[in-house]
Amino acid sequence: MQKGTENHFSSALSNRSGARFLPLSAMLSFFLLLFPGLTRVFAQAPNVTYQGPLVITQGGTYSGNYRSTDSNVPAISVQTTQPVIIENCIIASAGEMISAVTNGANLTVRNNRGYGLPPTKDNTPRGKFLNSHAAKMLRIENNYMEQTTGINVHTWSGDGSGGQTLTVRYNQAKNIDARYRNGGGTFADFIGLDKVSNLQGVDISWNQVINEPNNSLVGDIIAFYNSGGSASSPMRVHDNYVQGAYPYPATGSEFTGTGMIVDGDQTNTQGFIEAYNNHFVATCNSAMNIAGGHDIYYHHNRIVMAGLMPDGVTRLPSAYCGGAIFNYYGQGGFSNFKVDNQIIGYVHWGRNNPYANRQDEGDYGILIMTNTQHMPNPITPQTEKDEYNIWLGKVSQNGLKIGVGGSSTPTPTNVAPTVSLSVPTTGTVGTALTLNATAADADGSVAKVEFFNGATKLGEDTSAPYSLSFTPTAAATLSLTARATDNVGAATSTAVTSVTVTAATSGGGTGGSTGGTGTPTNATFFRALNVNGSATTVDGLTFEASSGAANVQIGGSPFANQTIALNPATDAARASMIRSSVYGNSYTATVGGVTNGAYQVYLYMWEDNNPVTFSISLEGQTAQSNLSSGSGGSWKRLGPFAANVADGNISIGITAANGGNANLSGIEIWKGSTTAPTNVAPTVSLTAPTTGTVGTALTLNATAADADGSVAKVEFFSGATKLGEDTSAPYSLSFTPTAAATLSLTARATDNAGATTTSSAQSVTVAGATASTRAFYRAININGSAMTLDGNSWQGSTATNYSIGGDLFANQNVTLNPATDATRASMIRSSAYGPSINFSMSAVPTGSYEVYLYVWEDDKAEIFNIAVNGVTAVSNFNSGSAGNWKKLGPFAANVTNGTISVTTSGGWGNLSGVEVWKK
Repeated sequence: MQKGTENHFSSALSNRSGARFLPLSAMLSFFLLLFPGLTRVFAQAPNVTYQGPLVITQGGTYSGNYRSTDSNVPAISVQTTQPVIIENCIIASAGEMISAVTNGANLTVRNNRGYGLPPTKDNTPRGKFLNSHAAKMLRIENNYMEQTTGINVHTWSGDGSGGQTLTVRYNQAKNIDARYRNGGGTFADFIGLDKVSNLQGVDISWNQVINEPNNSLVGDIIAFYNSGGSASSPMRVHDNYVQGAYPYPATGSEFTGTGMIVDGDQTNTQGFIEAYNNHFVATCNSAMNIAGGHDIYYHHNRIVMAGLMPDGVTRLPSAYCGGAIFNYYGQGGFSNFKVDNQIIGYVHWGRNNPYANRQDEGDYGILIMTNTQHMPNPITPQTEKDEYNIWLGKVSQNGLKIGVGGSSTPTPTNVAPTVSLSVPTTGTVGTALTLNATAADADGSVAKVEFFNGATKLGEDTSAPYSLSFTPTAAATLSLTARATDNVGAATSTAVTSVTVTAATSGGGTGGSTGGTGTPTNATFFRALNVNGSATTVDGLTFEASSGAANVQIGGSPFANQTIALNPATDAARASMIRSSVYGNSYTATVGGVTNGAYQVYLYMWEDNNPVTFSISLEGQTAQSNLSSGSGGSWKRLGPFAANVADGNISIGITAANGGNANLSGIEIWKGSTTAPTNVAPTVSLTAPTTGTVGTALTLNATAADADGSVAKVEFFSGATKLGEDTSAPYSLSFTPTAAATLSLTARATDNAGATTTSSAQSVTVAGATASTRAFYRAININGSAMTLDGNSWQGSTATNYSIGGDLFANQNVTLNPATDATRASMIRSSAYGPSINFSMSAVPTGSYEVYLYVWEDDKAEIFNIAVNGVTAVSNFNSGSAGNWKKLGPFAANVTNGTISVTTSGGWGNLSGVEVWKK
C-alpha cells in the first residue's frame, strides 16, 4: 500500500452512524480555511415565482415551484407513507430540496429541476436534492440538479422485493458541491446508499454527472456504504457518465472523491453489486474502488483521466489510480471480487503503470484485474472530451432522454474554436518550413494549436501568433493540418494542406533508414567517428577514434560486447565498430569545427539486449522518432539525415523511451546535399467479424508490413474514435462494444519514419446484449498445483481427463511484463514448451465453449501458430522478449466429440494454462 495521503479514499453519507474514518475532513477544512478568498460559484436558480416551503402530508401528485431560504428547512418535505409523485417542479433551496425522512416513504420524483442556494449558516453545505430515511420505494428519474449535495438513501423499510425498490435513472447533475460559505467543506455524493442491504432490483443507470473544477467539492460520486443486493439480484450500476471528482481548489494535493466505491465496516451487508458500461472521466483519487464487502463485479467500464485541468497545462496533483481493491477494514469476509475487461487510461504523474506517467491500477497488493485494455499514451483533455462524445453517442443510439425533457444541459453549449493554416505549397529537404495558424475562440480562449503531418504531431504553440518551424528530412508529399483546442477542451482541425517536398539535389545513398553500406552521390566525405573504439577503415573510409579526436564531444556511457552475433552479418571491421558503443537514456554528440553549409549524417545504432524505442534529433530538429532497435544483435546504419550548419557544429540527440537505453556506435558525415530515399508507406488490412453483441469482445486482426523499414504500430479505430493499438505482430485488439450500433472499423499502420496507411473500412453490426449464459467450466495449471485464480478453481497438473504433449519446465526468477499477482505469476512461469505442443481436454460435454490460453516467453522472442480444435486461432504469434506474457482468447470451440484440443506449430512456444468457459 502506498504511504502517506495516497492510500486515503473518502466516502461521505450524512446519516452514517458509529465510528468512521474521516481524517481528510479536518485536513481539507483546514486547508481551505487558509484560502477564504477563493471564488465560489453558486447555482443561479431560474427567476420564477416560488411557493413554499411545501409540506406533503397525504398522497398525490405535486407540481409547482418551491423555495426555501433557510438551511434548516427543506423546500419540500414528504411526511406520509402514501404514494407521492413530485414532478415538473423548479426547486431552489438553501437546505434540502426534497426531504423524505418519514419511515416508509413511497416516492416518485421525476422531471424536476433542483438548485442549491448558498447556505444560511456556517459549517453547513448546500442541501441534498433528495434526502431519505427508511423509504420503501424511491423512483428518481429525468431530473436536473445543480450545486446540490446529491441523493442520500439511508436504510430501507420496504419488503425487499422488486416492487419496493430503488431506481435512479436518466438524471443530470452538475457540480455536486459540499463547500461551506465560511470556507472549508465536507463530502457529498451524487448517489449514496447507507445501510441499504439485501434490496432486490436496484437500478442506477443512464445518469450524467459533470463536476467542474473549482465549482464543486465531492466525496465519492457513487457510494455504497454497508449496502448491497442479493446473490439472485445484485445492485446494478450501469451506463452512467461521471466526470470530475475534484478537491477544492482543484489543484489541491489532498485526495477527496472517487467515481465509485464500495466500503463499510459490516461485511455481511455490503456485497452483490455489479457495475458495468459506465464512464468515469477526470475522477481524482481514483475511478473505481472496492474497500470492503464481498461478491462485487466491475466489468466493461471506461476510465479516462488526463491528470490536467481543462487548460491542458495545469497538473492535478490529487490524481491517483484508475481502480484499486484494498481491505481497509480488515474484514474476514473480504472476498469474491472480479474486475474484468476494463478500458483504462489514467494519468498519475511520475508513475509507470503500465506506461510513463500512468497508474491504471492501484498498488494496494490486490491486483485482480483481468483483460484490461490499457489506452495508449497520451491521455489528454481531448481524450476526456472524446469520452463525452462516446457517451452522447450511446444515449442517442439507445433513443434515451437524459435530464428534464431530454435537454443536454441548461447552461450554454461551448462553442468550438476556429482555426486556419497557412504554409508554402512546396519545400525542400533540409530547409525549414514555417507553418502559421490563425485561431480564435468566441466564448473563451485558445489553449494551444498543434501542427500535424498526417497523424504525426510535429509540435505545438500555446500563444499567438501560432507558428512552427519544421524541417522535412525526406522527399514526400506532406498532409499538414493545425488543430486548435480551447480552454474547456473543444478542438477544431483545419482541412489538409498538401506540401510537396523535393530533394535538394539529385542522388541518394543506399543505406537509407534501414542500415547497410552505400555512399551518397553529389556529396564529399567529410569525417567519421568510431564512437567507442580505435581508428578503423570501413567502406574505404577512415573512422577516427572519438577519444581524443579534435572538436568532438560524445555523451553516454561507453561499453562493448564483441561476442554478440550481428543481424545482418557484416565484415569484421564494421562489426567491431558496431559492437563497441556508448549507451544511455538521453545523451548528445557534437562535432565541431564544421564549415557552415549543407551536410548529410549517417548514424550506426545497434541493440545488445532487449528491444527499445528511441528517437533521433539533428540540429534540434526531429530526424527520426519512435524507432525500434530490434532484438539483440540487430543493427542499422540510419540516414542520411540533413544538417544545415550555421554555427560550426553538428549536434545529434539520442533519446530512448520508457527508461530504456539506446546504443550509438558510429557517426559518418558527408558534405553537400543528397536525396534521402523516399519513404514507402506501409501496407495494412483489417479482418473483423461482421456481427457482434453488446458486452461481448470482438477480436480485430490486422496484417501490416513495410517494404523499406518496419511497422512501428497499428492503431484500431471505430469511425474517428481510437480503440487502441498494438506495437508488435500479430497486430490485434480485443474490443468490447458498449451499445448497439453499426460500427465502421479501420486499422492504421505507422512505419518507423512516420508514414501511415489506413485500411478500408469494415462494417460490423452490433446487436443488443442478451442474457449471459456463459459459465466457468474448467481450467488446468499445466505444470503446477491446484489453485484459485480470479475466483475460479483451477486444477493442477495431476488432474484427470487431460493430456499435454511437450517438455515441462519452470523459471520463477523471470520478471513478468506486465506484472501480476503472485498466484497468476507462479502459474505463468511454470509451463510446457516445444516446437509442437499438444494439449487435449477430454470428457467435455457437447456444446459451445470459449477457450483462453496463457502463454509467455522466458528467453528470446519466438514466432509460432496456435490452433484450437484444429482451427487456426492465431498465426505468427510473437512471444515478445523475456518476461512477456498474454492471456489469449477467447477462442470458440464447438465440441461434438468430447474433446477440446490446443496445438502449436512453428517456433518454440510456452503454454502455461488453459481456461475453458461453457456458453
